[in-house]
Amino acid sequence: MSSSIDRALMAMSLEEEDEPFNMPNLPEYCSSEKNVMSIIGRYLNPYAQRVANLVLDIPRKWQLYDRVYGVALSKERFQFIFKYQHDMETILKKWVHTYNEWALAIERWVEKPPPDYLQYISVWVQIRNIPGEPLHI
Repeated sequence: MSSSIDRALMAMSLEEEDEPFNMPNLPEYCSSEKNVMSIIGRYLNPYAQRVANLVLDIPRKWQLYDRVYGVALSKERFQFIFKYQHDMETILKKWVHTYNEWALAIERWVEKPPPDYLQYISVWVQIRNIPGEPLHI
């Protein structure tokens, strides 16, 4: 079966005679409207994590069973589309998310992402009881 699919794909080509398809500027062809209610994420260690498992498990972890669904975009990127704005905002306010003990980079979907989109996460660290000289005022 796999070899027949391979042959079919190899037989396809874009000849110069092929006419380009002009996609109409209509709402049903626009991804922006649906994606406004979504977040995009990326694994920070794709070798230790699987997108397929995350897409199924995270709605349960967030306790949003029927209000969010996930889509695997690649081996390390995923998208969650929310039913309600307040659910998405609640998840984004939690900042650092983890799955299988590894951090995830998660940000709100944007139509034209900047070059550093999903490349880092911000963390807040508090250090206490650092030994040092006492201050004399």
